Amino acid sequence: MRTRILSILAAMATLLVTMPSLADKFEAVHSINYPDTQRAKRAIDTLMADPAMKGAKLTFYAREFGDMEATHLVVEDFDSYAEYMDSTAKRLASPGWSRYLLETNVEAHYLGSKLVMVVDDHGAARRSAGYLVAYLINTTDPTTYREGIADLNREVGNPGVLRLASFRSGSMAVTHAVLIGGPDFKAVNEYLDKLFASDAFGKFTAKVGPTRKVVGVEMYRRVATWGD
Repeated sequence: MRTRILSILAAMATLLVTMPSLADKFEAVHSINYPDTQRAKRAIDTLMADPAMKGAKLTFYAREFGDMEATHLVVEDFDSYAEYMDSTAKRLASPGWSRYLLETNVEAHYLGSKLVMVVDDHGAARRSAGYLVAYLINTTDPTTYREGIADLNREVGNPGVLRLASFRSGSMAVTHAVLIGGPDFKAVNEYLDKLFASDAFGKFTAKVGPTRKVVGVEMYRRVATWGD
């Protein structure tokens, strides 16, 4: 009996180790055109210094490659819907938010926001990466696609970050995003070279090809993070 219990506990431990983690439940992704990255960072610094923003997790990205209209992304991470509601209410009522609006009102052009749900994290949290590539996907078989990404991670690994996320808002031309991140541009693109040349990627393409379309590829440099 004791041997059987130990076997069950060992199997559970193995399952927990191999299961993707969910450090964050969802992201609020805000697309903004800022003409000056450092000036925008200073404005966000002002906002995040407000006591109302204590505990908030935010990442600021500058786009380097791709054809998205927005030059920058501001991404908030949340662990629960209640946390989103509480944090948003505090932000909108804070003096820091008013100061941020005053500092960016003339130059910044807000383009919209997306609600993006975290499906799986196969590496560290997305905000830990200094450089990030976002593959924007439309899939008609999310279950098979999720399995395919997990298989790729088992066979090829990741450069630090490999997140599969699904879009809950927007036109649904993009249903999912695969986020691949590492320390810098070199590390991420060397990983992509390795990935695309692998037998595992060939098997992945064969598995998901009939139900998947790559809609776009965007590359971002992390400017700053707050709340870690």
